[in-house]
Amino acid sequence: MEALRILVAIGGGCAVIWALLEAIRAFVIPRGIQLRSRIVFRSVFGVLRWFARVRGADSREEVDAIMVYGAPMAVLGLPFLWLLTTLLGFAGVFWAIDGGGFGDAIVVSGSSLFTLGFDKPAGVGGAIVAFADATIGLGLLALVITYLPTLNAAFSRRESVVAMLDTRAGSPPDAITLIERHHVFAGIETLDMLWPEWERWIVDVGETHYTHPMLVFFRSSEPDHSWVTATATLLEAANFRLSAIDAPGAGNAAAWMFYRAGLGAVQRLRGFFSYRISDRDVELVDRGEFERVLAHFEEVGVTLVGDREVAWERFCRRRAEYEPVLDALARLVDAPGSLWPFASSAA
Repeated sequence: MEALRILVAIGGGCAVIWALLEAIRAFVIPRGIQLRSRIVFRSVFGVLRWFARVRGADSREEVDAIMVYGAPMAVLGLPFLWLLTTLLGFAGVFWAIDGGGFGDAIVVSGSSLFTLGFDKPAGVGGAIVAFADATIGLGLLALVITYLPTLNAAFSRRESVVAMLDTRAGSPPDAITLIERHHVFAGIETLDMLWPEWERWIVDVGETHYTHPMLVFFRSSEPDHSWVTATATLLEAANFRLSAIDAPGAGNAAAWMFYRAGLGAVQRLRGFFSYRISDRDVELVDRGEFERVLAHFEEVGVTLVGDREVAWERFCRRRAEYEPVLDALARLVDAPGSLWPFASSAA
């Protein structure tokens, strides 16, 4: 019996350490680390998808109205799991120290963990464990409360550009509309002026979403909006700018810098979520559709490069870099609309 109590105490201590390390991995360490407690996200999203099927949600708006609760519920579920693990872990330690029933040990652990103070263990050893229990409990709660504003701030910065594209590129946005509207209303140079701003945005998104991967699953306020779709639109527009559009000034260099920053950000996130999404073959672009898009650009006055063969080769080479990555992320977060439309659109 004594050996059993020692083993239970060791197991309880390991459970407490696990919960504490998971909280540190999730909110403190400034890099993406796979959480063992990610089962919370899988469970929450699985239940919500089941509920959507039971409710008969067919349209995107109906499904989105249900799935929008997924990420917030999962984020709040993480500290619940950690606190529950800590409570049971310390209950095992109290049971090993006091020698009473395990139910009484759970009561003592809960009283200490949540600093309720209606029950306490006997002896100096029990008091020390109770102090540790209360300290870890308060620390976990303080950690979560402190980092919720951080997550909210990162989400707000991300959504600023997502919402901006609603008027600039349609809803859902697409690269053709983005280029056309800027050129028709004020000239392609107005689009070139925005690449540095969008470069800072995608770098921030890549850094915050890699450090706190739960942000990836937070949905935009509108069903037709998504950070993945917005990123795809900007990368596709940058590809057109670099491959097919001939315009003076530094816009080409600015578009290239955005392109490299955006590609690096999405590839980093794609690598982190490799356990959730699988690769697929690159979807080839139809040459006829590509030529129709260029013809439409010419109709609205966009100046194109003279060698269409070179433009086609450059466009396809770059598209092969980002298309499968963004497709995988879009399937992961259920991004709305077509990521790469080629139909002409009116300004």
